Amino acid sequence: MYIEINLLPPEFRPKKALIKLDVKFIGIVLIIFASAGLGGYYFYLQRSVRGLTGQIEFMRGEERKLKEIVSLNVEVENLKKDISERMEVIKGLTSESDLRFAMLEYINYVIPENLWISSINESNQSGKITFDIEGMTFAKDDISKFLAGLEKFEKFGNVSLETIDPAPLEVRDAYRYIVKVELASTQPSEASKGK
Repeated sequence: MYIEINLLPPEFRPKKALIKLDVKFIGIVLIIFASAGLGGYYFYLQRSVRGLTGQIEFMRGEERKLKEIVSLNVEVENLKKDISERMEVIKGLTSESDLRFAMLEYINYVIPENLWISSINESNQSGKITFDIEGMTFAKDDISKFLAGLEKFEKFGNVSLETIDPAPLEVRDAYRYIVKVELASTQPSEASKGK
């Protein structure tokens, strides 16, 4: 160890730097700051990646929910369509059965005492629904009363006696008959459509 003594007057003495700058020291400090900066930047990137990963997972979850909602919506639309088709079928069946019930009820109301019905057959001819009512009676007058009663029913458009024949020999003084009844048209006529 040695002691350095400067004997020059103070004005001629070399000026001392307040801090000695050592190149190695500066390099080490710069490396420490650079490492700290890179480490901070790395943690910032990691946090950003975690945030973006969380957002991606959230968006995927929302996408799955939307797919489920869309599939449920399609299923609901299919169910609505199926239900509406079934409702139309039910409406058609109930409207026809209501008509048939009203027709049978009316026939029961107007049938004379000595006339009976053996069968009622429905047929569809050229888009018109007709019923063939077959039965037997002991008096031709009862058939006339029956026809007159059927003509008063507003649902029937045309009532006609198709046949009247004497019954087989085992039934004396009896007649078999067939009455054809056509339902009144429920659709508007072409003239009323044009108005």
